[in-house]
Amino acid sequence: MIRHARALTRITLIMLSLLVLLPFWLLTRLITAGSPRLQRTSRDAWTRGWSRLAARLIGLRITISGTPPDPPFCLVSNHLSYLDAIVISAHAPGLMIAKSEVASWPLIGWLSTQIGTIFIDRKTSKDVMRVNDIIKKTLLDGNGVTFFPEGTTSDGQAVGRFHSSLLNYPASVSYPVHYATLRYESDHGNVVNDVCWWGDMTFGAHFYRMSQLPRIKAKIHFCTDPVTNPDRKELTGMLRSGVAQHFLPIN
Repeated sequence: MIRHARALTRITLIMLSLLVLLPFWLLTRLITAGSPRLQRTSRDAWTRGWSRLAARLIGLRITISGTPPDPPFCLVSNHLSYLDAIVISAHAPGLMIAKSEVASWPLIGWLSTQIGTIFIDRKTSKDVMRVNDIIKKTLLDGNGVTFFPEGTTSDGQAVGRFHSSLLNYPASVSYPVHYATLRYESDHGNVVNDVCWWGDMTFGAHFYRMSQLPRIKAKIHFCTDPVTNPDRKELTGMLRSGVAQHFLPIN
C-alpha cells in the first residue's frame, strides 16, 4: 500500500508542477520571442529548473563528476531510460534529440515539443539529413545539443554500438564533442527492470513501477576533454571508448 501511495503522490505532484509552471514558461517564451539569446537563456534556465524539480519529486538523487559543458556544446551519452533526459538537463540543458515516437506520448510529447526537442525518424535517411542540418544550425546559434548514439535504450549491461549518422557536422568541421556516462543505482527494487527502460516495456506501466521506489541514485560523469576527429567513424569510436571507460554494468 505504501509503495502505491508513494507512486500516486509523485505522479500527482509532477502533474501539478506542470500545470502551475507551464503558463509561466509560455509567458516567458512570449516575452523573449524577439531575442534568440534571451530565449535560449530562459529556455535553458526553465529546463534546468524543472528537471531538478522533477528529479526531487520522483526520488531521483543526482551525483555528478567532471564538469558539464557550457553552450554551445555537442554532447553524447549512453542511453538507459527516459530519466536520462532529466539527469542531463538538470546540469547541461540544451536541445535534446529524441525518437519521433516520443512526440505522440500524452503530455510528455507536447512538453518535449515546447522546450525544443528535436524529433528524428531514424528509419528514414532523409530525416537523418534534416536533423544533421538542425544540429549544425543549433550549434552555430549558440545552443547545446544532446543525443544518444546508441539510438535506443538498454538494460545497462554494456555500452551498445554507437551510430555515426548524427556526427556528420561535428566531424566535418572538427567540432569538439563532449561525452557523458550514465548509471543508476537503488537500494530498493531491480534497477535493470524498474529504472532502465528497454525492450518492449510500456512507458506508463514502467513509470508507475519506477515511481514506487523510495529513492534512485543517478550518477553521471562528464568528460574532462571533448573529442575531435575529422573522420566521422573514428570520432564515433573515440566517443564510445570514452563512455565505456567510465561505464560499470548495472547489477
